[in-house]
Amino acid sequence: MSKVQKVTEYQERVYALLQQIPEGRITTYAAMSKALNSSPRAVGGALRSNPFAPDIPCHRCIASTGFVGGFKGDWEKVPSGQNQESKRMLLEGEGVLFDANGYLIDKKVLWDEFDMKKLRYITACPVKPAELPTRAMGPKRKDFLKPGKPKGKLKAPDPQTENDFLEAADEHEQAAGKWRAGDAAKATRFFNRAIDTYNEGLKRHPQSFDLAYNKANLEYSLSEDERILPHLGSRTALLEETLNSHRHAISLNPTNTDILFNTAQVLTSLAETGLEDGTQEIAKVPARTLLEEAVDIFTGCLQKQQQEYEQMQAEIAKAQASGEYQEAWEGDRPQPAETEKQDDAESASTSPEGPGDWATVEEPVTPLTILETCTAQLGALITLLGLYTPEDLPSIEKKAQDGLLTATEIIPALIDIIDASPESDSEEETEAGPTLSIGQSSAAEEASTTPKEDALLAAANFQASIAEAMCRSGRSTSAQYAQQVEQTFALLIKESQGTKSPGLAYINIRSSYADALIDLASSIADNLQYTTSSPTFISDLELQWTALSQAQQTLTEVSSPPFSSLLSPSRLADIFLARGDTELFRFRLATTPGAKQAWANSNTVVVANAGVFYRGARSYAQNAGAAATRGIADAKAIVAEILKEVASGSNTRKEGWKGRSAEVAAVLGQMVEEGIVAEENAQGVLRFAE
Repeated sequence: MSKVQKVTEYQERVYALLQQIPEGRITTYAAMSKALNSSPRAVGGALRSNPFAPDIPCHRCIASTGFVGGFKGDWEKVPSGQNQESKRMLLEGEGVLFDANGYLIDKKVLWDEFDMKKLRYITACPVKPAELPTRAMGPKRKDFLKPGKPKGKLKAPDPQTENDFLEAADEHEQAAGKWRAGDAAKATRFFNRAIDTYNEGLKRHPQSFDLAYNKANLEYSLSEDERILPHLGSRTALLEETLNSHRHAISLNPTNTDILFNTAQVLTSLAETGLEDGTQEIAKVPARTLLEEAVDIFTGCLQKQQQEYEQMQAEIAKAQASGEYQEAWEGDRPQPAETEKQDDAESASTSPEGPGDWATVEEPVTPLTILETCTAQLGALITLLGLYTPEDLPSIEKKAQDGLLTATEIIPALIDIIDASPESDSEEETEAGPTLSIGQSSAAEEASTTPKEDALLAAANFQASIAEAMCRSGRSTSAQYAQQVEQTFALLIKESQGTKSPGLAYINIRSSYADALIDLASSIADNLQYTTSSPTFISDLELQWTALSQAQQTLTEVSSPPFSSLLSPSRLADIFLARGDTELFRFRLATTPGAKQAWANSNTVVVANAGVFYRGARSYAQNAGAAATRGIADAKAIVAEILKEVASGSNTRKEGWKGRSAEVAAVLGQMVEEGIVAEENAQGVLRFAE
């Protein structure tokens, strides 16, 4: 009986890219890693595990120096030199020529025209290249490779074995993937059939972790798909069902880090959905419970991944000491130059134990994998910290300490490991010496960030959240809080400005800095000492005005050319909402007793600006098809218009405001809570919208 062949999501992405390379053309490890946003070493690692050679054309990838290198081209174990020679013969048979030393002669055969849109929908990687199906990318998932099926229209027998159910469900997912873009309703029907198949399989095989895992993963990916979700009903209900599926999968394999990570993601999404759908006060308690569990799971997952990585490094060190490591990676082939030694790490490969029917491939834990868990853990902690009152903060102190350990020790240590690698990323490899250039990526493809950049930003955001919590609990002053925010982001901003062409990572850093400044102004407004009789009231006002002015300047920069071209309409809608909030907050300060005369003189300008920004957010949300964001922007625009009318001394109620009190009330509560609108003004605004 055949055994299920497991491959990692990353490996199937590598295999899918290889199948896009036409005969007579080749690519490089660096080009593939850039397309996958990973590293040449990771691509080489995936090819060393290729269980479908020679059906997957791994011979069409060479080292970035142009050296042919070895490849995993045979089922049988053969010396590395023979692998290298057979790779060269295959390529020369396809018209790709190399010199006597094994270096590419004609660089015109280089190819990097990868169809990334197709890659985003990969479901699994079957043995036959022509049968490569597709699926939407989601969280970490176990995928299955199955042999090609004989052609014909005979009705397949009802599934009986665990593998039968896995294959049947996979077929439904593949069919859904074909209809996802053109007919979401039809795709949903196929997805539902896949879930029904998983459920039926679990009835027959209740201990099958693979069935439970794939079912849970599919449900989560559907909850994140804006095209499919409207056909499934409430996102909250779907996430609750998804959480139950993940809990069942954990009960079958409680130490699997992939299912642990995914479960924590579902808990976080469920909490965030509740906070978005309801008022903060009503949603806080259930959201806190969900996020506390998510943080605990992320922390446990992180610890297990660190242990696995340390164990793997110890085994590698032991193999190096015994000479096994060198033999496995380099074999017998000569290395004429130091660069070839480096490229050998990219391209040399080992063979499987034997042909067999199926083989299991497991992806080892890497520093990048651990970084992603660090980022997710800190993201959940940041949301959780914002739900606690100052009195409750001592109860979360242990979790906060875990987060600080991640932000200040674990992430820097992982980045040191990554930076010390000879091929930490494709860009560093390119700058290290002469390499082959295939061409320029489009701006859309370049608008992405690396796990390293995401982790560094998550660490900064978390430290800013800790500074906010310290201030809210009275353990630090407003001035100390402001100083901590500046120190936290100063180095990140400086480093991102020093890059050749600041991109999305720079935008994200600047946006987070602006968010931290707005949070600073809000936390000062929430302080019980924030009264005109307080000795620090005037200095606090100045801190708020300075922070908000700097935030507005920063948001203006990232939402203007050239950076705006890197952002989606949805992202721009969010930024313009923040710009409107910032101006309305400054309007509140400008009309506060004790405000500087220059601020007071600007009140009509800033409130008018707020309306402009909210209307801009409404337009971007309309373009993005984000109905909820459009509704929020529209309601906030009415708030700004009413305040502008009142500030001008007029009490005229415009026709467009009438009957909008419900929509206005929905946004006003949050605006008051964040300090954007004074509580005493909120009731007056509502009366104008009745």
